Order: sequence, then structure tokens, then C-alpha cells
Amino acid sequence: MNKIGIIGCGRQAPKHINGYLGNGIKDIYLSDVDEDKAKKLAMEYGLKHLTYDEIINSKEITTYSICTPPETHDLIIDDLIEKEKNFLCEKPISQNIDKLHKYEKSIAKKKLVAMGGYIYKFSPAHIHAKKLIENTDANTIQKAYFRIASPGSNAPWQFSKKLGGGVINEMVVHIIDLVQWYFGDIKEIKNVSKKIYLEHRIKTLNDTDELAEDYVHIKLITKSNIEVEIEADLISSEFIQYVQFNSKEFECFLSIQPNLPLQLKYQNKSLDLCKFFEFQNLYIYQIEYFLQCVNKNKTQEISTMRESIAIARTINEIIDL
Repeated sequence: MNKIGIIGCGRQAPKHINGYLGNGIKDIYLSDVDEDKAKKLAMEYGLKHLTYDEIINSKEITTYSICTPPETHDLIIDDLIEKEKNFLCEKPISQNIDKLHKYEKSIAKKKLVAMGGYIYKFSPAHIHAKKLIENTDANTIQKAYFRIASPGSNAPWQFSKKLGGGVINEMVVHIIDLVQWYFGDIKEIKNVSKKIYLEHRIKTLNDTDELAEDYVHIKLITKSNIEVEIEADLISSEFIQYVQFNSKEFECFLSIQPNLPLQLKYQNKSLDLCKFFEFQNLYIYQIEYFLQCVNKNKTQEISTMRESIAIARTINEIIDL
């Protein structure tokens, strides 16, 4: 039976807790720099809480979820790899390319499982659409439009440049992961437009910090010459996520949201598909896959460190433009 350590007890931690519980894992330990936060969440779920040193140095816990702000990931990952622990880390794993290459070598040498928290690939709608597209001539796809938006959380770090917040690290990373998953490597970033609309959020930050962008519009081209447009924000009143693919032969629309159907329409009317998918807890699917890899029932082929390196390169380029 796996014993799980969850580091960070903010908004993402309950999602991971429910993901492990949904896979029959109840032996879960929580830790946070704010011990009161860890105690409160542990009490809510009937779990145990430990200090950071206790949870890292535990000989019984071999598998972890990292649910802390992006800026803290490198230090935690360094500690986990040194202790030869497996981990699932919320995105982005790191923005430091050199660190990511170092992690890739270390986890291969120590035969660890290190997985990025890119959840959308586990959506039944996306899996279904990818199979449908693969069964056609994928090269016929000419354009793709990805839309994602959220009101954001009340956590100040989410809007902090210093702590790795902002719409690019919070939302666009998911879309870059999907673009790579569907179409392969990205060849070129053609254009990036970034804005800050909700300037009042600066009040949540300290004087040495800067407000990160809350809106971005990106145009890029994949190595398979597909034109991709991405629009993302942290200003919308509700969560929005959908994708549109266009080719000479068909149009495809889909979302991870259960109220939006997968629609596939062929120009010659050989197939018109409109399919709704019931709500699924994607964290249960993601963590099921993660645990299968940890327990050696699967070879990790999804959300690998190599994929995270490619995502980080693209994200860093978008941030720098």
C-alpha cells in the first residue's frame, strides 16, 4: 500500500487528496509552511500532518504530490530526488531549463517517477478527439484555437511575478502541453500580446514584487506547420476551456467542461458527431496513472520530464517576448 505525502495545503491539495482517496489510498500525510493550514486540512479529511522535515525524511513515505507555488518547486524537488522519492508536481515543474535537465538525468539514474501535473490530457473528451483525429489524416488540420480562462484564486502568489504566478504559468502551460500532445513540438512563436487588466491586484503584493499579466494572446506554429492561436486570461467570472480544430475536411470543437459537447463535422457529411461526456474527476485518472507508474504496472509515457523541458522552453520564450 502506498503512503502519500502532500506538500502544500492550498487550493490544489484537496484535489490531490480526493484523487488519492478515489484510488483507494487513505494513508496520506500533509505538510505546509503554515502549520495551521496543514492541521486544518488534515482535520477536515481525517488525515495526519507533519512538518516539512518530517515528511521529506519519512522512510515510509515514498510517493509525493507537490502542491506549492511554482517558485518553491525546485527546492522541494531537489530534496525529493536526493531522498529517492517519486513525485507528481503541479505545473510548471520548473522554469529553470538547466534544473529540468538535471532532474531528467537524476530520475533516470535513480529509476524514479517524476510527473508534471498536466491534467487535461486525462479528459475523456480530449482522449476521444485525439483518437478520432489520429484515425483521419492529421496533416489535414490547418488551424487550432485554444481558449482558457478563470477568475483566479484569492492567493496573492497567483498574480505575483516573483512567485511564478500570472496567466502564463497558471493557464497557458496547460494549453502548451495540449498543443504538444496533439501536434508535436512547437517550431516558432509568431506573436505574443500580454496585458494587465485588473491592476487593483497589486494591493495583494509586497513592494518588491510586480503584478503578472492576467491576459495573453499567442500565435505559434508547430513543426507539423499547424497554426495555433491561444487566448487565456485570469479575469473571467467563470472557468472556460475549449478547443477548435479546422481542416479542409472537418471542424472539431471540444472542452473538458461537461456542459459543452464534443462536436465533429465533416465537410462531406460522412460523419457528424455530437457527444456529451459526464463529469469526471480528472485527478482520479491522473493519479491512477501516476500510481501505476510508481508501482511499475506502467512505463511512464505521459507528462514526462522531457515534455516538461519542452513546455518550459516555450513558456520562457513567451514570457521573454
